Amino acid sequence: MKNSYLLLLFCILTGIKLYSQNVLTEDFIFDPADSLEYNGYWGRSGINTEFNVKIVSPGLEYNGYIGSGRGNACLITNDGNGDIVYRNFDSAIVSGSVYMSFMFRVDSLPNTVTQGYPIAFNPNTGGTNLNSRLSIKRGTDSTFYVGILKTGGFVTNFSNTIYNIHKTYLLVIKYEIVPGLNNDVSSLYVFESGVPATEPNIALILNQEGDDFTGQASVYINNNYAQDGLKRCNIKIDGIRVGTSWENSVLAVLTSVSNESNSDGLSGKNFPNPFQHSTRINYDLPSRGLVNVTVLNSTGVKCAELINEIQDKGMHEIEWNASNMPAGAYNCIIQFNGNAISNKLLLVD
Repeated sequence: MKNSYLLLLFCILTGIKLYSQNVLTEDFIFDPADSLEYNGYWGRSGINTEFNVKIVSPGLEYNGYIGSGRGNACLITNDGNGDIVYRNFDSAIVSGSVYMSFMFRVDSLPNTVTQGYPIAFNPNTGGTNLNSRLSIKRGTDSTFYVGILKTGGFVTNFSNTIYNIHKTYLLVIKYEIVPGLNNDVSSLYVFESGVPATEPNIALILNQEGDDFTGQASVYINNNYAQDGLKRCNIKIDGIRVGTSWENSVLAVLTSVSNESNSDGLSGKNFPNPFQHSTRINYDLPSRGLVNVTVLNSTGVKCAELINEIQDKGMHEIEWNASNMPAGAYNCIIQFNGNAISNKLLLVD
């Protein structure tokens, strides 16, 4: 009887499209490269200079965050007047709130640093009008402060909390569209351990001063473009999730996931399914690239990372030994060069 209920649950779950309200997921599942531009869906806004936003290995890790340890990371060196790159949402968010979560790490703070902004939303009105800018202010050689700035605002609101270099934090930027004129709210949350299951009642800091917009449509990453306050400040960003709620941004796995195959030729399945103790996961790669195979439980918590490496084109197989896991429904997420597919796994007694 217990197995029958599990089978029913499995059938229901396989008919549901996962995380459908998440509008952007970026784990930088690309080979290390001198420029993020043209990898995946990233483009460049502004002049082309020698100071690029780079893709570096390894990616960042933050315990409990679903984007932790996937793929690589982007590096903002702030060496000179460099790139400003962007990636558009699947669709603009024009009502309610937009959330962006990501892992964040500062690795150098020379005395050339004053303050500046490495990442922001961009509105749906066109142009480069960076909104809800994450701002960094130098404290000492090894400490910094974070703040938030709305477009058109003259004051960056900084927190008094001190943060340390060489440490990975989980950050969440929120832009709330509020009826009325120039009263939308930009908020910032920062966590150094744990991932809250629900949105905290109080943000670390917020800012209402500045222009309002009808919606937000992109993520922009700024490598010292049109500013010089972060000169030679090395920053890494990874595991970006954008959505309309805490659940489909901070807790979301993927922008969109298809079962067994997608339009870019990535395919996979497992056998046996349902299974006891272990199952074999087979997947076909359309080209050589970085592969990440992860198993999640029914609540989206990572149970196992089976592989995270560059592999050649063609068929591959890996076994998941689940003998120490409770019976139930699981998700196998196969990510390859910025694409992803999901297979439902059912472990029975």
